[in-house]
Amino acid sequence: MNTCYMCDDVATSSEHVPPKCLFPKKKDLPRGVDLRKTLITVPSCDLHNSKKSSDDEYLLYCLVMSIPSNEIGKNQFLTKIMRAIERNPSLIRKYLNNHQNVSIQNMETGEWSQSIGCQVDDNRIDKSLEQLSRALYFHHFGCKAPSEIGIYPNFLLSMSQGYRETNEAIEKMDTMSEQLFSKEKAHGENPDVFKYCAVDLGHEQPKILRLYFYEGNRVTV
Repeated sequence: MNTCYMCDDVATSSEHVPPKCLFPKKKDLPRGVDLRKTLITVPSCDLHNSKKSSDDEYLLYCLVMSIPSNEIGKNQFLTKIMRAIERNPSLIRKYLNNHQNVSIQNMETGEWSQSIGCQVDDNRIDKSLEQLSRALYFHHFGCKAPSEIGIYPNFLLSMSQGYRETNEAIEKMDTMSEQLFSKEKAHGENPDVFKYCAVDLGHEQPKILRLYFYEGNRVTV
C-alpha cells in the first residue's frame, strides 16, 4: 500500500515535484518545445496535494519575478502571470505592497541598475518549499524526510535593518553550497525550469539537496 510522502495516510493521487504550474504550457513556448515531459511525481494524499495549490501559485509568482530567473522564467511572467493579472488586477497589488526602490549590482559585470524590492510572505514561501523538498527527498532517497529539515532560499535577500550582514550570510551559504555540489550530477528532465543535486554524507550525517528554479534561483535543503 502506497502512503503519502508527507504523512502515513493512504496515497490517493500523485503530486508533481516541483508543482506543475512552474512548467510552462506548450502554448507559451516556441513550436515543438515541451517543458512538461517526464515530470517527477510522488504518491500523495489529498491534503498534501490539491489543497496547497494556492501556495504553489505564490511560489511561482515569487520565482518568476526574481531577478536571477532565466528567459524561461521571465517568459512565464509575460504569459501565464500577465494573463492572471489581466483577469484579476488585484493580484499584482498584493505583491507590490510595501515595495521599495532598490539599486542592484550585477556581480559578473559590475554594472548597477534600478529595480524594486518586494516584501514576500516568508511563511508561505517556507511552507511551499518544505513540502516540495520533502517530496523530492522521498523521490530521491526512497524514504520520508526526517521531522526537522532546514530550508534556505538563497535567492531571497533582506531589506530589513541589518540587511548587509544577513545578505552576506546568505551569499556565503550560497557560495559554499555551489562548491559542495560543483561535481555532483544534476537530475531533472527540464533543467531550464528545474533541476536538483543531492548529497548523502553517510551514516547519521545530513543529506543535502540543492534546488535550481529557472537556473538562477537556488535553494539549499
